[in-house]
Amino acid sequence: MLLKSKRTVSIKKYSWPIACDRQKRGSIVENVDVIVASKKDKVIRLTMNYALYLLIIILFFIYNSLTPLFLSGQNIRSLITNSSALLVAATGMTFVLLIGEIDLSIGSVAGVASAIWIMLITKSDVPVIPATVISILVGGILGFLNSILIVRLKINSFLATMGMQIFLRGFVYIFTNGAQILMTPEIKAVNSSLKSAFFGLSPLLVFSLLFAIFWMLIYCYTSFGRKVQAVGCNKLSSKRVGINVSGITTLVYIICGMMAALAGIFQCTNVGMVNPSNVGTGMEFFAITACVLGGTSLLGGAGTIFPGTVIGVIFLNSIENGLGLLGVNAYAYPVVRGLVIYLAMVTDSFKRSLNIKK
Repeated sequence: MLLKSKRTVSIKKYSWPIACDRQKRGSIVENVDVIVASKKDKVIRLTMNYALYLLIIILFFIYNSLTPLFLSGQNIRSLITNSSALLVAATGMTFVLLIGEIDLSIGSVAGVASAIWIMLITKSDVPVIPATVISILVGGILGFLNSILIVRLKINSFLATMGMQIFLRGFVYIFTNGAQILMTPEIKAVNSSLKSAFFGLSPLLVFSLLFAIFWMLIYCYTSFGRKVQAVGCNKLSSKRVGINVSGITTLVYIICGMMAALAGIFQCTNVGMVNPSNVGTGMEFFAITACVLGGTSLLGGAGTIFPGTVIGVIFLNSIENGLGLLGVNAYAYPVVRGLVIYLAMVTDSFKRSLNIKK
């Protein structure tokens, strides 16, 4: 019995390493293939991560070679200032996309908020700061209504926000009676005083960057940001670990609505009036495109505000700015915008295919 036991032990002792060695030898070719494939994927991912930076450099080089005005100090300031409204709107949109949802109503929310803002100042003699706070709160309420449709009534976010977009656009015309409303001297005076306080920089630029940095810090360094990412990755798993998915979704839509309202005010301040036919028009598509170009996934769970969304906004506005300097026919702008949107969608699809392979 002892001999039999020793023999059994010896068999186990020596047969295990042999089997293990065979497994290793049989998987050498497979391991090499995996290593080569992983290196290729890393190179492709690295290229995709920095492709937008390369495109911006190429774009700037082409525009500057065609018109020296493109990189002039005045044009750069104009480009950055004109990017402020879209940057604020895209910051809010980034949060919505991060949880795997979408908001097509932000352009109309921006229109309603800017109309209320300028009406309070011009018709009701409300000071600029209280009027701004009221308009931002209105945007938050409209975002909350979106969340009710999505969270409570279980309506698809695409359909819910598209309906809200059409509904609110009508209110823009009601508030303004379909007429343009110009800014008052009081608003211009506040804008001038803020500009002097910021050492000659546009207050729109300063505020938009501050908001972008603030929400970036919230996303990166708070439990709320981690929960947003978790919800975007997997809603069901997030519920199982105790995350209030409904609450996170509601809060994200409120944030998006408030940022859209602020973007509408910025746009109004930048152009000097509220025009009901174009205030906030197309803002949702530009915001989504900027987010996706900056690396935010349409399926949620992945993305950054800075530098991602910020770089996407700069890229988008640089295209139109350069086209304007070159004197390109305005009717060609929608064609270019459509091509850029397709580029963003293709980029997102390609990145998702890489993640699936991974």
